[in-house]
Amino acid sequence: MFQVGDLVRFPPSATCNDIPGLVVGIVYDNSENRECLKVQWFDWEPGELANEDTEALVLVSSVSEGK
Repeated sequence: MFQVGDLVRFPPSATCNDIPGLVVGIVYDNSENRECLKVQWFDWEPGELANEDTEALVLVSSVSEGK
């Protein structure tokens, strides 16, 4: 669903944080068969990454748009 380079954010219903983040990695958790994203949020310091469940995020802009 998501790719490295995509811009994502939390939906408005989940949080008031509407600042997007950049997907920098994808993690597959085989024990739960779940996909998580490593995200660098733009309001965080460089290098501070979060592992976020893909079900909690919405796509702002896809790296593959226009190709």
